[in-house]
Amino acid sequence: MLSRKTFTIGIILVAVLGISACIETNHEVKAPVAVTSANEPTDANNQVEATPVADTSADERSPVWSPDGGKIFFKSGDWICVCDPDGSHIEKVAEIEWNSLVMDSDMKRAFYSNITSNEGRVTYQAYAMNIDGKNLTKIASLTLEDEYVDDGGYIGCTRMSAYEMHSWSPDRTEIFFTRLEETDYTWVWREEEGEWVRYRAGTEPSISVLDERGWEGQKLIAKEHLKTAWVWDLEENELRFIGNLSYGIVHGTLGGPVVWSPDSKYVALPCNDLSEAGSTGQIFVINMETGESRRLTSFVGSSTWPRWSPDGKMIMYVRMPPKYWWSPYIDNSDEGSDIWVVDIDGSNEKQLTDIPLNREEGFLRPDGKRIVYASWKPGFMGVDETREINVLMMNGDGGDERLLTTITTGFIVRMVWSPDGSKIAVVTWESGEDGIDRDIYMIDMPATEDVKNENHT
Repeated sequence: MLSRKTFTIGIILVAVLGISACIETNHEVKAPVAVTSANEPTDANNQVEATPVADTSADERSPVWSPDGGKIFFKSGDWICVCDPDGSHIEKVAEIEWNSLVMDSDMKRAFYSNITSNEGRVTYQAYAMNIDGKNLTKIASLTLEDEYVDDGGYIGCTRMSAYEMHSWSPDRTEIFFTRLEETDYTWVWREEEGEWVRYRAGTEPSISVLDERGWEGQKLIAKEHLKTAWVWDLEENELRFIGNLSYGIVHGTLGGPVVWSPDSKYVALPCNDLSEAGSTGQIFVINMETGESRRLTSFVGSSTWPRWSPDGKMIMYVRMPPKYWWSPYIDNSDEGSDIWVVDIDGSNEKQLTDIPLNREEGFLRPDGKRIVYASWKPGFMGVDETREINVLMMNGDGGDERLLTTITTGFIVRMVWSPDGSKIAVVTWESGEDGIDRDIYMIDMPATEDVKNENHT
C-alpha cells in the first residue's frame, strides 16, 4: 500500500520529468545516421549539419531573428547578445536579468516583467528598454492580493497562486493572466458507473484517493476550480476580465506556454478539464474580444504545447497518453507522444507523427507549409547524461517526411525558423555539475518543393 508521502513524491517526480522534457541546453553534434525517419536506408550526404552559433560555458537561449534574417538576438547568461547566423560578429548589447527575450517587431526594444511579494500582496511590473540597454522604463505596475488556492489535500496537497501571469500580446500592450477559484464542487470515482461523478461539496464524504481500503470503491479526485482569463492592459494599467476557460483542478498543466494568435484575436492554452473521464489536459482557445472559449481537443490524456499556424486558422499540439487512470492529465513518461493539428473551431483534427515510443515536438515554418520536429526516446536525463535526438522535417499535413540530422544532447527545447524559412536555430539543454547549460545551433534547411496541404490550405 502506498503511503500519502510516497504518493506525493511520485506526483512531484512526474511533474519534474514533464517540465524537464520541455525546458528551453551543451551538446555534441554527431554525424547523421544513415537512416530516414521511416527507417529506410539513405545516403548520409543527403542530411545536413548543425553548426554552433552560441556554444559556450554560458547559458544561451531564447533566439530571436531580425526581420531580414541577417541577425540573431539571444540571451547569454544575463546578457542580450546579437550575432550573424553563422555565429560570427557576436556582440553583447545589454546586461539585464530575466529568463526569456521578448522584443518588438522591429527589434529596437526589449520587454520583461518582474514579480515581488510583500505583506500579503503581490506586485507585477512591466518594463521596456532600448535594445542597447538605454531608456529603461517601467510601463505599468499592478498590485493584487496574494491569493492562493489548493486541492483540499486530496492529491499531492498542491497549493498555487490564484493568479498566474503568462505571455505578452504581439503588440506588447497586454499580458495574459489566468485565475483559479473554487466552485464548491468535487469529483468522485463511482465504481458501479465506471466514471467520475461531480458532487456539490458536502453531499458526499471526503474519500481520499489513498484511502486505507485500497484502490476499490469511491475515490475523490480533488476540489473543482474554475479557470478564468484576464488581460493586464498595460496602457490603462488595469486587470480586465475576458471570460471563463475551464473547470479543472489546482495541479495545473505541464503543457507549455500560453500563445496569442498572430492577429491577437485569440489565445490558445493548455488547461485541466474535468469530466466523466477524470482530469484530462486539453487545448482551449478563447476569443479575446467576445470572451467566448472553446475546447479544441477531447483526448483522455494530455494535449499540450499549442502552436498557431501563421494564418491563425489551425493549431498544432502534442498528444501524450496517460499514466494513471485516476488522473489522465498526468502523462506517461515511459511512452511516446505525437504531433496533431486541429482547426480553431475543433474540426479537422489529424495526427501527423506516429513513431512508436518516441516523443515529438514540432515547429511550423513561417509560411506554415513545413514542420521541423524533434523525436527522442523518453526518459530522465541526469547530470552529464545525453541521448540521440533526431531532427526531422515534414509537410504541413505530415507527408514528405525526412531526417535532417541527429544531435546528441539532453533535450532539444526550441527551434526557431528564420523569416525566409532557409535556416532554423536549435536550442539544446543539458544538466551539468554547475547547473543547466543551453546552447544554440544552426541548421541550414535543404531546398524543398513544397507539397500542398490538402486539409489546411
